[in-house]
Amino acid sequence: MISLIIVSFVPGVLWVWFFYRKDKYQPEPISLVMKAFVYGAISVFPAAFVEAPFRPFIAGEVPDIARLFIVTTLVIGLVEEMAKFIAVRLAVYDHLEFDEVVDGIIYAVAAGLGFAAVENLFYSARFGITVGLFRAFITDLAHASFSGIVGYHLGLAKFYKGSTTLLLGRGLAIAIGLHGLYDFLIIAGLVPPAFGIVMVFVTYFYLDSKISEARLASPGRNPQEPVIEMTAERDSPVLPDEDDPE
Repeated sequence: MISLIIVSFVPGVLWVWFFYRKDKYQPEPISLVMKAFVYGAISVFPAAFVEAPFRPFIAGEVPDIARLFIVTTLVIGLVEEMAKFIAVRLAVYDHLEFDEVVDGIIYAVAAGLGFAAVENLFYSARFGITVGLFRAFITDLAHASFSGIVGYHLGLAKFYKGSTTLLLGRGLAIAIGLHGLYDFLIIAGLVPPAFGIVMVFVTYFYLDSKISEARLASPGRNPQEPVIEMTAERDSPVLPDEDDPE
């Protein structure tokens, strides 16, 4: 059992550290990041409870494709991304340290990795440690990337008022759609496993671009570097005009 816990949780913590180092201007307190991780881990249980009645729909050798798509997207994707979002909302959203857009990404990634760690423990206990090792790399990164997209939009919604509902809705819709599509393609066996891995890395690189954009807008950047301004409308950094005063 100890080996299963190590395989499930140690990679998750290492992934947290990997993403945490990207917040290099005003890094968050480790205690708050791990609080988000723990809340994300706890959120597995209500998510599993809600999903339980739908599990038979994806079981079996050849599940019904249409039903499978609905369940993976509107149940699994929706429930799990909402669970991780609520974990961040409850754990750290109102804390004073959550003071820039990139923080939303870091906290959401931590919550996603906490969720993935517990989920991996369940899968490892059922299917073996080899499955746990694979999931520790690919599934952890998938959960982190999906959650990070929500966290990016959560940060925008917190600091750029006026479009809160739209921003959160967009972030959740993207994450739910990607999560549901990933699960659908893998479970249905419509694509080789390598395609799922590529999809996860494409999603990660998209998130990484958003981390870079949010980091450019950090108030903790070198004051001698050009000031970057973010807008909720474009959800990306905007360089000031050359005539603007520094």
